[in-house]
Amino acid sequence: MEKNKLKHLAIIPDGNTRWAKSNKLPVFEGYRKGMSRVVEISRHSRKLGIHTLTMWGLSTENWQYRPKAELEFLTKLFMKTIDDYIKDAEQEDVKIIHLGRKDRLPKKLLDKIKKAEDKTRSNQTHILNIALDYGGHDEILRTITKIINDIQSGKLKSENLSNNIDGGGKIKRTIFSNYLDTGDQPYPFPDFIIRTSGEMRLSGFFPWQSVYSELHFEKCFFPDFNSQKLESAIKTFNKRKRRFGGGHKV
Repeated sequence: MEKNKLKHLAIIPDGNTRWAKSNKLPVFEGYRKGMSRVVEISRHSRKLGIHTLTMWGLSTENWQYRPKAELEFLTKLFMKTIDDYIKDAEQEDVKIIHLGRKDRLPKKLLDKIKKAEDKTRSNQTHILNIALDYGGHDEILRTITKIINDIQSGKLKSENLSNNIDGGGKIKRTIFSNYLDTGDQPYPFPDFIIRTSGEMRLSGFFPWQSVYSELHFEKCFFPDFNSQKLESAIKTFNKRKRRFGGGHKV
């Protein structure tokens, strides 16, 4: 495969439960198969030279409304996968970062995530963003809260908030971006977003970061989304002309 042009790939791995039902398997088997694909896709994306991979595990709505037994199973599956993935991260210089709320995750899962983040904090070659209890509206509201708190504490000066482009006293886009969950990353804006299962929407994923992302909607359920399908999707990305709101093509 020719060298890809993207630095940040984001995936919405949809369709695990539907895959299980279509194969007459328990729902949990869909999640287990999907998680194995997460590991496969993560490893293959690094082989393709992708610096940042974001995987959306659970949305803010998922965490609230899914059955308790299902969430307990997912918690154990996330914890096991993190334990297994640490080996990859240490060998291939991958920095693990959690995106999303931290106040509602089970303490044992949150402790596991924090331990993985601490162990990989100095890694720089690749980033794996794990979006758990993440929602785009929630991220923006949390961002605004952090900005207000920093203004009130004096850490951020109000005179630094005016937008020099159009005036009006608006917060500078760069300042706002720096307060997002992806704010301190080298490639905070995904070049390419893939969603599986045939659903053609982002469902609140990265509303700020995705404004110029290229989108790809894969028909198959995520457990069937393998390395070959990933390469095929990236080939379509590499052929696209990106203008970022103007005439410039990259």
